[in-house]
Amino acid sequence: MIFKLRWMCFAAYTLFISASSISAPVPASTVAPLELRVAVVSDGRADYFVRLLEESLKLIQQPYHIQYVKDIPARRMWWMLGQGEINLFYGMQSKEKDSDKQLVPVRNALTNGLIGQRVLLIRRSDTEAFLPVRSVADLKRTGLIAGFGAGWGDARVWKSAGLPLYEHAAPWNTIYAMVAARNRHVDYLPRGVIEVLAEARAHPELAVEQRLLFEYPADFGFYLSPSVAHYRPIIERALQAAEASGLKARLIDEAYGADIKALNLNRRLRLRLSAAPD
Repeated sequence: MIFKLRWMCFAAYTLFISASSISAPVPASTVAPLELRVAVVSDGRADYFVRLLEESLKLIQQPYHIQYVKDIPARRMWWMLGQGEINLFYGMQSKEKDSDKQLVPVRNALTNGLIGQRVLLIRRSDTEAFLPVRSVADLKRTGLIAGFGAGWGDARVWKSAGLPLYEHAAPWNTIYAMVAARNRHVDYLPRGVIEVLAEARAHPELAVEQRLLFEYPADFGFYLSPSVAHYRPIIERALQAAEASGLKARLIDEAYGADIKALNLNRRLRLRLSAAPD
């Protein structure tokens, strides 16, 4: 009887040790690091997105190595992503990208919709030209032409609303001078509230229009190469943890809070546009 009791205690102890080893968390040192090659631009526009990615991975104790590939034209970056020459890039979310077999979307809206809130970068001499605008129809009647990069998703939003626009195929940064010089009749640039003041500081020949705020559903997202599709649940978990912990909100405020406050969004006339059809 004593032998049987001892055997039962030993068996129970063995089962306890086995169950504990199964449920114990894997030390971070044993987790394989994510090997990331990330496309960025060196003018600072990518800083928030890079920081969000890195800080979110740190939050869940996910090791990573990142190699940054800088200043490649956007269209080539998307091609490189599909080919696996880079394996992570951020850009405007769209059904078109999400259904592309060469791209793996990470399901998270990186700016909490802020990039879908747009104000206008205009010529200083044109301030009065926008004063009569109280609706999208009013803006259309002015005949003023918006400028976009070729193929940009927000250009499709303007097209859907029937608003005149020009799509610039050359390097994007030349369009600021075109607006200032009235070249090709480009009159204004719709820019996200997280980017417009930085651009106005870099281009003092232009000014931020003070009355209007255009809104439509849009955001940036991370996209992966199919070669690292297995990274998606890890990065999604990291971004979800950043939201739940308040890390994401803090990073947005640190990166953009002062500029958003300076734009006085609550005092602007909000004009809603529909999302572009894909």
